[in-house]
Parts: sequence; C-alpha cells; structure tokens
Amino acid sequence: MVEANIKIIEELKEFLKIINTDSDLRKLFTNKASDFTRNRKLTYNRTVFLIINMLKKSLSIEIQNFFDNCISGNLSCTKSALSIQRKKLKPLFFEVWNRLLVDCFYNYYGEKVKKWNGFLLIAVDGSTINLVDKQEVKNHFGTHGNHLGEVPMAGIMKFYDVLNKITVFSKIHPIKIGEKSIVAQHIESIPEGSLSIYDRGFASFSLMYLLIHQEKTKHFVMRCKQGFNKEVSDFMLSCDDDKVINLGPNYRAIHKMKEYGFSIFLHTTIPVRMIKVVLETGETEVLLTNLYDSVKYKKEIFKTLYFMRWKIETSYNHDKNVLQLGEFSGHTLWSIEQDFYAATFVSNLQSIIEKQCESYLKIKNKIRKHDYQINRTLSIGS
Repeated sequence: MVEANIKIIEELKEFLKIINTDSDLRKLFTNKASDFTRNRKLTYNRTVFLIINMLKKSLSIEIQNFFDNCISGNLSCTKSALSIQRKKLKPLFFEVWNRLLVDCFYNYYGEKVKKWNGFLLIAVDGSTINLVDKQEVKNHFGTHGNHLGEVPMAGIMKFYDVLNKITVFSKIHPIKIGEKSIVAQHIESIPEGSLSIYDRGFASFSLMYLLIHQEKTKHFVMRCKQGFNKEVSDFMLSCDDDKVINLGPNYRAIHKMKEYGFSIFLHTTIPVRMIKVVLETGETEVLLTNLYDSVKYKKEIFKTLYFMRWKIETSYNHDKNVLQLGEFSGHTLWSIEQDFYAATFVSNLQSIIEKQCESYLKIKNKIRKHDYQINRTLSIGS
C-alpha cells in the first residue's frame, strides 16, 4: 500500500506541475488567463496548499504557520494577499484534483480495493450546512428557517465508497434543489461496477429508471416508505417476502422524466425486485433493487447490506466535527466552494494514507480482546 500511495501522490504532484507549465490547462482553473503568471509569494501551488491546510484559526496565524513550516526562507504574506489570490482560483480545481485522486486510488490499489460480491458499495446521501450571513451567499444558496428567522444554508451531497472510505463524488448546491435531482444530474459519477445504496428519501420511479437505463446498468438498493405506491402497499399486506414486479410511473414521474430528457408513458414499466426486511424493533421495511437473481443474491443478505450505508452517516460526522466543514475560511461563494471541495480531497487523502496502517493493525489485533482502530481525529491533525 505504501508503494501505491507514493504513486498516487506523485500523480497529484505531476498534475500541479503540468498546470504550472501548461497555460491552456491553467486557464481552466483560473479566473483570467493572466492569473498566477507573475512571480509572487503566493504562487498557484502555495495558494492551493494553503487552502487544503484547512484554515480554521485566525488567517494571520494560519498563514504564518504555513510559511514557517512549509516554505523555506524568511517569507510570509498578508490576509489580503491570500484573499486576492484565492479569487483567481476556481473551486473546479479541487473537484478535478479529487477526481484524479479517486481514479488513481482504484487504479493503483487494484485487487486490494475492497468489494462486496464484486461490487463497489456506494452509499448515496445528502445533508446540509449553515453558511455565513452574506447577501451574495444567501442569493446563491438560499435560506432555511421558520417564523423566527431564516438561516443561510446549502445542501451537500456525496457518493461514498463505504468499504474503502473514499468519497467518489461530492457537491455543494442551493438548498432548494432536491437531493434526487442532484443524484439524477450526476448519475454518471456513480462508478461502473458499483452497487449504490439509498435511504427511503430517494425512492422514486424516475431515479430507478435512470439507473437501469444507463449505457451500463447501475445496480441499486433503495429503502422505500410502506406507502410508496400501490404495489408496495399490496406487497406489505401479502404473505410474500421477495417478489419481482413491473413498476410503472405516475403523472409526476412522467413529467420529471421529461425534465431529464426522457419520453415515457403510463404503460412504460421497469422490473423491480421487492424484499421485506424485519428490523430488530419488529418493524418491517421494504427494499427495492435491480439485483434480480434470488439464487445469487438471497433475500437474507439484504438487511446487512442495506445497513452498511450507515458508514456514510459517520463520514458526514467526520466532515462536520473533525474537518469542521461548516467553518469556512472566507465569505465569498468561491471561498466556500474551495473549502468544501478541498475538505473532500483532504478526507480522501487521509483515508489512503491510513490504509498503510491496516496491516500493522491486523497484527496488533491478533493479541487483543478488542480491535484497535485508527484515531481519525488525531491522524488528520498529524
């Protein structure tokens, strides 16, 4: 794993090197073609490294610590210099850099990538974060509240590889855009050869149709509400606990599919397998899936499979409470987006570095009553 990690980091460094030497490529990630062409203390690379340092303290202290610890020579800069330079850097850079990191991880780890029955397990879920109270921010991301007041807030979405602890895709978006719409718009970002897992807020004909009708069908498991539709309600009342049906749309789904560029009709159907799962509380839930083979994928495995999605909840907890995702180092739209996508990159980089310790932990745990785990709070601060 050390060798694979070295190759990944070399690829990330090479990408930065190419940006610095290829002006056409650099234009994609800067506000103007002339940005970062003059010799300043805060070069392109230094601006990037400062942002991924997760600036949570006073900016003056963070900047001084960065130059003291990371840059040789008696150099420093002011807060206003950083504000000027980061206005030149598009948040897109951190999205693309993270995409490169993710692709390199799956490429260089190869057979060491953890899978379930040959699938990458991708949990899909959204959350929200509070934002700074600036008019520009409220105009773009929107607000949420009640009769007592409105709070600037954004929606966030991630596709999370629960077995390998890698965020393969993340998005910060206006709060009024629904989570299902965000997934539909970025469905191509769900990796090939994966099985995506969804909570009941995502269950819909339109999303299942899109997943099934990709160039290569994307497999899914979705929890749905007991009153999701007539077929599910009838299934709940029946003695069946595993059944494949042909699911049709309602008028709302037909309209939604038109928005996505698909023409479907009331007689259009998709095959969906329904499975009953009994919880520890005695309650019965229904899972929808396109894993139709009941011999290969027995109904008994789906309860454990579905609850593996819980790891995305702990991932959000890590993002918000350890990486302090809601504590932004700037008040502009770009600085918020820079910090968000930089946090995704840092979290993924932390995950691949921690993998070097897994073989050591296995040895230690052989003689322990309880398994040791890596302290992610300490590792991110190291």
